[in-house]
Amino acid sequence: MTTVLAESRAQREKQVQERAEAKLRAARSAVETLKQSASAAADDAKAQRKASAKQKVEQLKARIRMLQMSGSADPKLLAQLARELKAAVKMYGGGDAGGGLGAAASGAPTATPQGETASDPAAGSDAGAEVAAAPDAASTETTPAAEDQKEPAADQTQSEGEKSEGEKSDGAAKADANPYRRMAEEAQARSVEQARRSAAQQEDRDFLREVRDLANQIKALAKRAQQQASSNPAQTRQADEADQAAAEALRAVESAGRELGAAGVSLSV
Repeated sequence: MTTVLAESRAQREKQVQERAEAKLRAARSAVETLKQSASAAADDAKAQRKASAKQKVEQLKARIRMLQMSGSADPKLLAQLARELKAAVKMYGGGDAGGGLGAAASGAPTATPQGETASDPAAGSDAGAEVAAAPDAASTETTPAAEDQKEPAADQTQSEGEKSEGEKSDGAAKADANPYRRMAEEAQARSVEQARRSAAQQEDRDFLREVRDLANQIKALAKRAQQQASSNPAQTRQADEADQAAAEALRAVESAGRELGAAGVSLSV
């Protein structure tokens, strides 16, 4: 009788351990899902920000074209256009948007009383799952009489659990039965991701190249304004400001190119 009770206790302890491990796996899966959701939200925000920057650049392009067609070169307007162009570049690249400091603060590890860090969400979820599993372990420490009463239900639960685990194991075995297929799928996924990144980098290069051209056009108009205002000190100062603003827009393009990794954008006039 003692041997039967000991075996029954060992079996239930094994079930408790298996349930705890299952909860840990579920917690890790939930954390991974949250990470993917956060990444998708960040990608959406980035896409919206870039779309707004492109729309602004299109508007500036039309205004610069109108200035070129009219033959006028208002230095104050040119300076304003150059500043708006610089702001559009920063919006596209995400610079000076207040997100850098916030990201650094949110990503910094937080010290815990044990001297460890809490920067890993999965670690916190694992700890929570272990705490959640503790009551299950405590609840199994009952009297022998109560254990005898629970044995039929425990045996039934174990049978169902073993059946479910068996089905999962069969599915995993089938999925891993063909390693070449798995390797091919992983290679295809890497190829798709590489193509996506390449297309995004090309899009960044095209945008920065267009903004560079617009900044150079503003700079040329500012040079014309400087020549026309040679006899007017006030207009000369405004034309100098427009030329400086255009130069700052070009530097913003260079900075955004480094941040975005958009190599191949020449800043020569």
